[in-house]
Amino acid sequence: MSREGDEVTVTLPRDRAFHPIAHLVLGGVATRLSLTVDHLDDLRLALDGLLDLPEREGPVTVALRVVGDTLEASVGPFEVDLRGELEDGTSGEVSLRRLLDTVVDRVRLTKRDGGDWVELTKTVRTDV
Repeated sequence: MSREGDEVTVTLPRDRAFHPIAHLVLGGVATRLSLTVDHLDDLRLALDGLLDLPEREGPVTVALRVVGDTLEASVGPFEVDLRGELEDGTSGEVSLRRLLDTVVDRVRLTKRDGGDWVELTKTVRTDV
């Protein structure tokens, strides 16, 4: 992944047993970009928060793309309505939105391919 806009995509079953595969792909991209351990941990937490959402059967896709000094992740599709989960959590409890706002720079919900997709953006150092 040396060229801007390169994308790595993995589609896997929603079963928790397959989450380490998404971690492996994320770790590989992080290594290529010489990301710090802190950036990798932030992205892993965000990814886990999304992969752990209750969902029906069917695959989930994780796409990672480098754009300038940012790493963009797209995760979906989700059949459940994520608007409630991603509304600004101002209560004292730790919500998914609060977690994502803590570990990534931008969270956006989009609709495509028959479901909700969560778009994450994390600013990273890319001097590769």
